[in-house]
Amino acid sequence: MITEVAILSYPFNALIIGGAGGVLYCFALGLWRLYFSPIAKFPGPRLAALTYLVEIYYELLCGEGGQFPFQYRKWHQQYGPIIRVSPDELHIQDSAYHETMYSPNRPVNKPEKIAHRFGNPLSAFATPDHAKHRQRRSALNPFFSKMKVAQFSPEIQMSMQKILARLEREYVGTGRVLSLNRMWGCLSSDTIVAFAFERHYDFVESPEFHSALNQAMIDLLEPTHWLVHVPFVARIFQSLPDSLVRYLQPQMDSVIHFNTELTSQIAEVLSAGGNGEKNAGTIFSSLLHSSLPAEELTLTRLQHESISVIGAGVESTMRTLVVACFHIFDNPRIKEKLVMELTEAIPDARDVPSWDYLAQLPYLSACIEEALRLSYGTSQRMPRAFPNGALHYRNWTIPAGTMVSMDTYAVSHDEEIFPDSFSFIPERWLGNPKAPDGKQLSRYMVSFGKGTRSCTGIQLGYAELYIGLANFFRSSLISDAKLYKTDKSDVELARDRFAPRPKLGSLGVRIVFE
Repeated sequence: MITEVAILSYPFNALIIGGAGGVLYCFALGLWRLYFSPIAKFPGPRLAALTYLVEIYYELLCGEGGQFPFQYRKWHQQYGPIIRVSPDELHIQDSAYHETMYSPNRPVNKPEKIAHRFGNPLSAFATPDHAKHRQRRSALNPFFSKMKVAQFSPEIQMSMQKILARLEREYVGTGRVLSLNRMWGCLSSDTIVAFAFERHYDFVESPEFHSALNQAMIDLLEPTHWLVHVPFVARIFQSLPDSLVRYLQPQMDSVIHFNTELTSQIAEVLSAGGNGEKNAGTIFSSLLHSSLPAEELTLTRLQHESISVIGAGVESTMRTLVVACFHIFDNPRIKEKLVMELTEAIPDARDVPSWDYLAQLPYLSACIEEALRLSYGTSQRMPRAFPNGALHYRNWTIPAGTMVSMDTYAVSHDEEIFPDSFSFIPERWLGNPKAPDGKQLSRYMVSFGKGTRSCTGIQLGYAELYIGLANFFRSSLISDAKLYKTDKSDVELARDRFAPRPKLGSLGVRIVFE
């Protein structure tokens, strides 16, 4: 009997010992994080320093999710410009420091935990290590040069002509409601696919301006916080057959189809060694002729890079065009001033000048800069680690290797730099403006990012913005266009999904042609 009781007590004792060990470990970990961590001295809420659950709550569960940027802004008001937002990350809210933080002259690493959030950890964008990122990014840069974009810009003009013809034919005087989110999403989808992959899907001709690619990118961003904080979900989906993924998540059908086509195209380029005439102008061919080593030119690596290029090319440009249109339509004075400038500069609406010419128009340029400021690029903070020495902020010394972040939203709404920051005021960009510190105001335009990891496709983005808005607001049909059941909340940041998202249920910016 004693032997049986002793045997039965072994699992119970092991459970007690294991539980006690777990409690002791958590207690020791808590002590380390609060009192002995290299960043324990920095201000901020103690609970956020103690556990990642605070960030997880605001990212996943609070309200509509994606509320962490708003929460740590409140913490800054309480604790100051530098705070600890999680056990291993500091956040700085100081526009003047943004250039120092994201300097192109210092090696920086990104967190490993966010490399897999979009399913393409081998892309240059997702690469955590600075040296590997620099290698991959250097191979991409020539493909996105201003000269190459300028050569491609007539393609964007052709897409705009198709859009305007459709509006005249299908929407003017019919009472049909036009979704500008969809329309501009078609333009950005067609542009990046044609520019980087030499494929022509003609989304601008699709019924109701529906771009499967644009919708897929929107759907992919929605679960981004879950994929970071609950990474096994992504691994499970990646291990499932495509047919089952389609059943569980129908929105993924277009992504799977496009990835399949990309894989086929990459395989074709690889088999030809980049020497065939077909696909000669694609991003894959460009990378094959770069200085990248053979291990960087595998099918999987190139597919990961293509996903990154598409995602960046579709989402941010579409949103900036939508933000610009809403505010221009919402303010008759701004609309009138822009249309007047375009009418004088472009006598014949059927003969729109080149991108270089359009970029010289001051009020159009001011509207674009203001739209970029209010579209933010990304809404999520951008954490970086500086491995080669301490970082200094005011009287604080930040230990080498510490994750430190800033965000675009805080700079865009710094009232000292941009008074009345939530209003669309193009005039703030006119006449070589200066910030209060004497710097050019343009140095506080951070929507494309700064430093070594800034946006690769900045020139392509500008070309789309200039050509798209110039054609749209110079067209004869614009005088009859009016906003339809749309207000400012449809373009304001309400939810962070890496990219800015409006309130749930928003139908985007819509217009009708009376």
